[in-house]
Amino acid sequence: MMKFRHAKVQTADSYTAPGKPFYMEIDGAGMDIQTVLNHWRQSYEDPSFYPEEFYKVKAADNKVYILRYCILFNSWWVKEYERAS
Repeated sequence: MMKFRHAKVQTADSYTAPGKPFYMEIDGAGMDIQTVLNHWRQSYEDPSFYPEEFYKVKAADNKVYILRYCILFNSWWVKEYERAS
């Protein structure tokens, strides 16, 4: 199982952070995000934990990725989900 890796993500302006992602950079290689397939928030029962936002996206390399936005550290993380057909 792949672990999340740090990524740089550019997002569209939004009234709620972080906004819809449209471009990502992983290990120095950048690519456009073609489609956002799903978006959800995950929080924990303990209110002292900050919620995280997740995006399931299809990228220009024809792979599907899970992007995770960490609100506490204002950082993005990514892992490959599956190769799109």
